[in-house]
Amino acid sequence: MNKILTTGRGAVSDGMDTNANEKLTKLLNNATKTLIIYFSRSGNTEKQAKIAQGFLNADIFELSVKNSYPSNYTQTVNRSTDERESQVWPELQSKIPNLNKYDTILLGHPIWAMTIANPMREFLEEYGELLANKKVASFSTNAGYGSGETQRVISELTPNSTKILNNYSVQDIHARKDQVNFINWLEEIK
Repeated sequence: MNKILTTGRGAVSDGMDTNANEKLTKLLNNATKTLIIYFSRSGNTEKQAKIAQGFLNADIFELSVKNSYPSNYTQTVNRSTDERESQVWPELQSKIPNLNKYDTILLGHPIWAMTIANPMREFLEEYGELLANKKVASFSTNAGYGSGETQRVISELTPNSTKILNNYSVQDIHARKDQVNFINWLEEIK
């Protein structure tokens, strides 16, 4: 299958939530207490997740949805807006790993309409209670407006015992050249 790449505000998508020609990313071993859970539509967040995984020597798990978002940016925006307005979040396809062994969970996601991307929102709706007594940090890519209400959403969808750490967000078109700041943030939260 050939990748059909489209752009929207600087982000490129193959229409398969980064997986038209790749398997979902999943690396789980028993030697770490840190897990990175991420969703990436265009690949920008995925690149950050893999940098974080290498730097932290963490486990990594990619979320996927049963019905992938379109490669067309406008169609994706329209679908995600409909989901958000109806609060009918996309069904996750991923089988979530056992979270009991982890002390720290990093959530990687794009920012859609000034909030956490809908698939990550669904993850928190379904599994947020499992983040009790854990440290949780969010990293995201955005189209220029920052992380929006990410911290509030994570706080609302996790138990009071969850320790929510500072988040990191970078404009998608600057993600590659901002790696030093991302590594510095990872150093702070580890």
